[in-house]
Amino acid sequence: MDAKEFALWRKGLGISQEELAERWAGVSRSTIQNWEAGISAIPPAVADACKIWERRLKQERANLGPVTLIFADAPLFVDAFRPHRLAVVQRVPFLTNAAAIARVRRLWNTEAFYNPFIIEESGLDLWNAAELSRVVAHEDQRAPTMPNLLVRLAKHVRDTSNIYVRSGPRVPTQTEAKERQKRIETLAKKFDVLAEKEKQSPIEYTQVEDVLYKLRKLGKTVPDQYITDIVQALGDTRWP
Repeated sequence: MDAKEFALWRKGLGISQEELAERWAGVSRSTIQNWEAGISAIPPAVADACKIWERRLKQERANLGPVTLIFADAPLFVDAFRPHRLAVVQRVPFLTNAAAIARVRRLWNTEAFYNPFIIEESGLDLWNAAELSRVVAHEDQRAPTMPNLLVRLAKHVRDTSNIYVRSGPRVPTQTEAKERQKRIETLAKKFDVLAEKEKQSPIEYTQVEDVLYKLRKLGKTVPDQYITDIVQALGDTRWP
């Protein structure tokens, strides 16, 4: 794998240099920059790791798509000595990974929903039944579910709570700045609270919007991608 191939691989997965460095122990952002600029040779072990990590990194992308959710309306395993009916396989297309997972979470443990899995447009599998089981049980903390995306948003707001647009020409005092930062961090905690509530029952987007509105009043905005991912995870965004 050369520098150009590595850069295309990373960008194709929609992951930044910083995010990739966080996932790889012992690798810094500057190291990744040097690999992509051709300053440093890419070790063979890294090329192998890319193949291993690619599927996982795709799973974590909320906006990956289009994808198709496939499931059966009856158990696929049957007992030859007991009566059984023929299972019908259902295929439901979705615009994004997050939207498909949102449907899985709603249908889990309902009648006529067995052996679900999600595939990419290429036909390769993105999620198998065992992995989706962990997602529904909230054991996969990086899957693009509503609770995880809200926690991710909360972390972003906390980490950047000192960055906001001040109102008016007057420069706030140190005390005023700290007070505003504290209020922003308090609102970030509300996203965490909503995440816990969503694990029990679906929340409404208006609840998220209410916190975002209060943040905007404090001069704090969040990148559009966070909001887009949450909207995808809230509803059934499918192909017509």
